[in-house]
Amino acid sequence: MTHPSLSTRDLTIRFGGHVAVNKVTCDFRPGELTVIVGPNGAGKTTFFNMISGQLLPSEGTVTKDGVDLTRLSPSTRARHGVGRAFQLTNLFPRLSVLENIRLAVQAQTGDGRRFFRPAARFTDLTARAERYLEATRLEKVAHLPAATLPHGDQRKLEVALLMAMEPDIYMFDEPTAGMSLDHAPDVLDLIAELKHDPSKTILLVEHKMDVVRKLADRIIVLHNGELLADGDPDEVMSSQLVRDVYLGTAA
Repeated sequence: MTHPSLSTRDLTIRFGGHVAVNKVTCDFRPGELTVIVGPNGAGKTTFFNMISGQLLPSEGTVTKDGVDLTRLSPSTRARHGVGRAFQLTNLFPRLSVLENIRLAVQAQTGDGRRFFRPAARFTDLTARAERYLEATRLEKVAHLPAATLPHGDQRKLEVALLMAMEPDIYMFDEPTAGMSLDHAPDVLDLIAELKHDPSKTILLVEHKMDVVRKLADRIIVLHNGELLADGDPDEVMSSQLVRDVYLGTAA
């Protein structure tokens, strides 16, 4: 079995007297897509936020390839290869789709800190950005301002920006939320294509069971902030305890 690329140990966070996530220990490996599921309030997004650095845990650790990330900022974790899908509102809505992707490429290469650069280097950055544009099927809207995109294309742009950062760890939090039935398959197909790279680790928070069944190599179930189940998708989803949680009959 391959060594974990990402690990959490006893990851815990408290808000006042409320324990939102309680001692969750997991290993995530390259070449594996893990879907994190659970009912509303289970702690899925909170767990995600501690891995990506939006929240600092009360206890426990997050490590990547043996490096302790627990107290590092989201931007520092990104430099260590932990990538989470961008939110379009945090970027440059008046710039074109292509320009947004090129800025992500520049950030990844370190060229974003250089005001002056050779024209050939600028051409190279644009060529790289165009490859991500094509991979996410956004060529037709390449020169439109990002803010004018329909919601489905905005989500594809988030994937393109994440790909441009070339992380080892891909994190997607409900990637098809708010999308129409017509547009959702495009984003899911992009994520499925990322699975073809055995060096990448993919984490996905999702509540739509059809999405889970299509993509998951492994399922983790959280309930009341605790790890309830972890394993093969068919085995986990056939568990009576998991069924009880989703039906609301578990204590």
